[in-house]
Amino acid sequence: MPATTVYSVRVSIMSSPATEAGMYAEAWRFIAMALAEPAADSTELISEQPYQPEWLTPALGELATVALDAWQGEHTRLFTFPAVCPPFASPFLEDGMLDGYRAGELERFYGQFDLAIQGLPADYLGTMAEFIGFFLEKDDTSAAADFYREYLADWLDRFCDCLEGHAEFTFYRELAGEIRRQARGLRP
Repeated sequence: MPATTVYSVRVSIMSSPATEAGMYAEAWRFIAMALAEPAADSTELISEQPYQPEWLTPALGELATVALDAWQGEHTRLFTFPAVCPPFASPFLEDGMLDGYRAGELERFYGQFDLAIQGLPADYLGTMAEFIGFFLEKDDTSAAADFYREYLADWLDRFCDCLEGHAEFTFYRELAGEIRRQARGLRP
């Protein structure tokens, strides 16, 4: 079972098998961690993850030059509702509404795996990224692709466009590109 993402708490990262699907699982878990609220140890935790995209070192270098409260402020501006770029499906699908029908669909879907999401609507991108990682860790690329098509394909590009257009820090602009790259691997 994947760990549930708590918006303001560090994401638990599980080790993945040394397969291509396992590498993709690590990438999706990296995305979940990168979306979490920054804490004092966030840059260290991110830099210790198995998945290390090329853009990460310069982006973390930029973050090292800003105060933690500035990074947290950018995170809040971008992601905390009412947010510039809410990392939830419902606002993109239901005219800005949070915790809409997609969240309900996902609650039912997660329930099939005896997973109850607490603290955030079920359509939070970090939780969905972890769930894709869960499927990929089990080498079930078909289930991961189905999950992407069913719950992410209709809004994720708009979220990435928003993040690329509004993020002040390189870290979040590059994260949008990373999300796009990983999503391409799940498309037919």
